[in-house]
Amino acid sequence: MKKSVLLSLLVVAMGVIAFMGCEKPEQVENPTTTIVASQTTETPTTNPQGGTTPVTHNTELSYTDCHQNQRNGVYEEILSNYDNGILELIIDNLCISCGVYNVLAESEIDDQTINVDLRVIYESQADCVCHIDIDYSIDNIKPGNYELIINYNNLLLYQEEITCE
Repeated sequence: MKKSVLLSLLVVAMGVIAFMGCEKPEQVENPTTTIVASQTTETPTTNPQGGTTPVTHNTELSYTDCHQNQRNGVYEEILSNYDNGILELIIDNLCISCGVYNVLAESEIDDQTINVDLRVIYESQADCVCHIDIDYSIDNIKPGNYELIINYNNLLLYQEEITCE
């Protein structure tokens, strides 16, 4: 008798756990993860002591969780906006593999080129694809013309000349 009562309670407990595990809360808005960093680059400008002057570029990277605004292709048009020395790059609907992931970005800046390297690091993957939105900004960009190069996991994603003014 005790065994059947204990077994019945165990079956009911497992059923409740399974049922609760299947519920998925509705998301009204895609959560966004933001990473703030700074990096120092060398510019070819010489200082009074004859050396090069280091420049610190503060960066901010925000990206959303997977969303349902899926379209054909790897990404939508990449938009750039320059205002008061800050270059903002917006990549909508970047196609990545599903799973638990982090997005990282590093940039190299010189007088003619802005090279951004985006990397997606997976903690786990699923057999599906999803789309995310990325917003990346870099400060201390001097006005001028630049070749903007964006690599995604070591593959060329975008290359275009931009004017920062």
